[in-house]
Amino acid sequence: MRLVVLGLTALLMGCTAITTTSTVDTTAPLQSSTVVVPTTGADGARPLATVGCDDPPSEVAIVCEAYTLIIDNYVDPLTGVELAVAAEAGLVGLGPGLSEEALLCAVPAPPFETTCEEAAGAGLDNEGTAEVIVSAMVSQALDPNSAYFDPESLALIDEEDEGEIEGIGALVSPEDETIEGDNKQCSVVSVTCRILIVSTIEGAPAREAGLKRDDVMIGVDGESILGWTVDEVTSSVRGPEGTAVTLTIDRDGEIIEITMIRAEVRIPVLDSELFGDTGYIRLYVFSEVADEQFADAVVDLLSEGADRLVVDLRDNPGGLLDTAVEVASVFLEDGAVVVTQGPDDETTYRVTGDVLVPAGIDVDFVVNKGSASASEVVSAVLQERGRATVIGEATFGKNTVQQRFELSNGGALRLTIARWLTPGGSDFGGTGVTPDVSLILDPDLGAAEVVAAVTSAT
Repeated sequence: MRLVVLGLTALLMGCTAITTTSTVDTTAPLQSSTVVVPTTGADGARPLATVGCDDPPSEVAIVCEAYTLIIDNYVDPLTGVELAVAAEAGLVGLGPGLSEEALLCAVPAPPFETTCEEAAGAGLDNEGTAEVIVSAMVSQALDPNSAYFDPESLALIDEEDEGEIEGIGALVSPEDETIEGDNKQCSVVSVTCRILIVSTIEGAPAREAGLKRDDVMIGVDGESILGWTVDEVTSSVRGPEGTAVTLTIDRDGEIIEITMIRAEVRIPVLDSELFGDTGYIRLYVFSEVADEQFADAVVDLLSEGADRLVVDLRDNPGGLLDTAVEVASVFLEDGAVVVTQGPDDETTYRVTGDVLVPAGIDVDFVVNKGSASASEVVSAVLQERGRATVIGEATFGKNTVQQRFELSNGGALRLTIARWLTPGGSDFGGTGVTPDVSLILDPDLGAAEVVAAVTSAT
């Protein structure tokens, strides 16, 4: 699932993301030659010079870096031919450019010679061409959870990690109805790849303006978003507090325009409250501070007399893998939480030993189709171990792990580096976690109403 908060570049892409940051060794040899070879571009007019990757000039080095990172770290094996074809696909359709200056183009593998010839006809400068090639390699050859972030987009993500952004505060999911199976995630908006509103943040402009779940976004400020990447859409919706943005929405076939004034939006971590003897926790995201706040909320509710806990993960898009392990450890005394499988290794993440909830406390986890990634990790293992009853709708079904790698231009790649399984070997990719008790809850229900519905259903 590719869940993002509009106004954010990505809310960890709804990932169970390992967000450690890495850099690539740009001295690693790929295409060995660094001799600049002047040739003729695809349009027969623009001069083209290609360079290898043992010592690439800074303006094109990210092509070499991205190629190395993908080949070495991506969860599925890819060839130079596949990546070159993907890069060409991103260049086709740009049309002839106006620049007649010689293009410098990096060739990390021999098939990229043809890619560079195609690039010469696009008329972009060296840096722009390199960014298009990197972006196309990722968007055309990798899964939708992998992405290239330019420096501006990366800065927005870093702001998001601090918990405050300027935008409209809406959670969205790009889905393609033509994709078979339950996982319909897509990365480039098209006639069939549509951006759906999943939920809005309390008090944010999107909630106040009346954006609704399953609204389809088709335009921003009067411009169609067809052909845009999801990151481009979210970046365009973000903006300084006090400025206006207009979304064109398809609501059940009716086209409407909704104008909102951007505001500072605080990304909530959790809410908690005691209703009788039932403690309720709404966990919104598995952020860096979420595990500590979750543990504190559990301790407080238990000390206030709760003998049952309802944990609400509806529309929680996930977050940090380590945080998911910590949250699961609140309920499990021993054993594994999740197993990740990469191209060359398998890693088991075990509980921390910091169990807080006594075995006699009943636990219910509430989920829906917007519950993804880290939400699914925790729900799945607690269900498998018989420690919690999962209530609601089938979850999204995102079973991949991402890691962020820095690039020399100030941008970054986020690559899918592994898939995860429950300790018992269950893979929920594409299907999601099936609840023990089916229950569809109105997204606007308050905490007391959710608790009442859950206790009545079990």
